[in-house]
Amino acid sequence: MIGRRAVLASPALLGAGCASAQVPPPIPQAAAGPGLHARAAAKGLMFGAALNTGQLAEPDTTAAIRAECGLLVAEYEMKWDQVEPSRGDRRFRLPDRLMEFARVNRMAMRGHTLVWHESDPPWMGRLDARGLANAMQDHIEATVGRWRGRVGTWDVVNEAVRAEDGRVDWLRRTRMLEVLGPDYIPAAFRAARTADPAARLAYNDFGCEHATVAARRKRMGVLALLRGLKRAGAPLDVLGVQAHLQAGQPFAADEWQDFLSDVAELGLTIEVTELDVNDRALPADVAARDAGSADLVRRFLEATLAQRAVRAVVTWGLSDRHSWVHAGRLPEHRRRDSARARPLPLDDAMRRKPMWHAIAIALDGAPSRA
Repeated sequence: MIGRRAVLASPALLGAGCASAQVPPPIPQAAAGPGLHARAAAKGLMFGAALNTGQLAEPDTTAAIRAECGLLVAEYEMKWDQVEPSRGDRRFRLPDRLMEFARVNRMAMRGHTLVWHESDPPWMGRLDARGLANAMQDHIEATVGRWRGRVGTWDVVNEAVRAEDGRVDWLRRTRMLEVLGPDYIPAAFRAARTADPAARLAYNDFGCEHATVAARRKRMGVLALLRGLKRAGAPLDVLGVQAHLQAGQPFAADEWQDFLSDVAELGLTIEVTELDVNDRALPADVAARDAGSADLVRRFLEATLAQRAVRAVVTWGLSDRHSWVHAGRLPEHRRRDSARARPLPLDDAMRRKPMWHAIAIALDGAPSRA
């Protein structure tokens, strides 16, 4: 995703810098054999990754996806500005290709994402309140309805909480909020439920995972939104936690597990939806960097998977080759040295990295959901 999350990589939170970062010992090697989805499935979980249609032309990528994934997410190609670039002009050719790849390979699909301020199509800005409400309803009905019965979970609303915007309800100031007010959120969930009554419906957000002031405030805002939606009777089933982890920021398992317990008490299940690591605060040395990222992922997933309401783990890409962090899409992704980021479980050549072993160990040690 492009254009936000600078708060996650604030220099004040990254630590003293690469030279002073604490590097843990190398992660143990997981037992050879099954891929990550097979390990997840053995515990009643799912494992998957985001991708786009361009990657389907790469034989080594598709082989790795088949080996490791049982669940796929369209990285960008199901978003509103992609599927309806002009009003009423619906373009589903690319996500249809992903859906067909998933079908042929017997993989599940997550739908991502129906309402997100950064994927609002430009024409939306010209609409009044009635026009905007109708456009949102039409978009959700057309998009969810196209794959009715074929998408297990939809991210209905994405990143609607922003404490820094100063609202008492914690909501992000967006065009949708400005024109329609807070009711646009439950309205989106109701439209999605009508379009596919069997799909599980998720609220998805980032920045909750670390033990920082910003993350604690974000957790408060997310919980406030979830509780409000439940009180309003919105058909909300799932919280998606993106887990764009930041090396150099503290992680406290007890704080995180308390938050997950609060979410589970609302009757929601939880999915890790966009896992990767920004390694900007770690040394340039590849072995040291991989060890640091793997250690953070292992600690995060062990704490997360201890909560039985967690049902899936999805990485935001499978290989460094395709990562938005690796590409330096945001300024906070770009290292101060010449090293390229290594944010995902497979390297550019589709080889398993220490992060892969960290995920495997966490999945192997997770309590069974069966």
